[in-house]
Amino acid sequence: MRLQILWTSSRNLTAASASKAPFSTTPQRPAKQLSHQLTNPIRPSITWRMPPTAFSSLPFSRCHASTSSTTPSNEPAAEVLTWNRFFDLRRKRRYISLAASAVSALAAVIGLGPVIASQDIDSWGAQISGLDPMIVLGISTFAVAAGGWLCGPSFGNAGFQMWAARKGWAKAIVDKEKNFYRRIKTNRADPSASSPQNPIPDYYGEKIGSVKDYRRWLKDQRAFNRKKNKDLI
Repeated sequence: MRLQILWTSSRNLTAASASKAPFSTTPQRPAKQLSHQLTNPIRPSITWRMPPTAFSSLPFSRCHASTSSTTPSNEPAAEVLTWNRFFDLRRKRRYISLAASAVSALAAVIGLGPVIASQDIDSWGAQISGLDPMIVLGISTFAVAAGGWLCGPSFGNAGFQMWAARKGWAKAIVDKEKNFYRRIKTNRADPSASSPQNPIPDYYGEKIGSVKDYRRWLKDQRAFNRKKNKDLI
């Protein structure tokens, strides 16, 4: 009886172990898949990523210098002051001075005319000079206008210099003007040989308004010198 009980208990234990085998935690893999994994092992992929602070750590001045060196400069080149342009500017300055003289003369008459009339200058001038008061008033008005006319070129030249400075031509105009007057002084004829019947043509070069006029002026000076030498012979 005791042997029968031990035999039945051993059978129950083997049956229980057989029933627990399908619920094992280790999964069963096919032999073909295991052999493929053993022959071709999985290689780990190696990737490299730049840290996000790599570009932010660069100085801004270096980045700006690299971009500015590659981009072309858009600054306009300074305009060269040629001789023809210089003569055009001289003519323009002369016209501005004339306009400023006319405006200043008119302003002087309008501003000082009532003052002259209110001070009875015409009566005092008539008593002193013995002229008619209207003539004295006209002479006084003309004197005021002449004073305004003479003051006009100062305002005109000042305005022209401001305009030339804005254009960047102030220094170039001064240099050209010095060079021009040096050429005039060097190439003009000797004034000792001039006479009322044979004057030097355009001694100061005031009529020169272009390069063509300057060449004509040089020809006139040479012609005067040849004529002077011919008269001496």
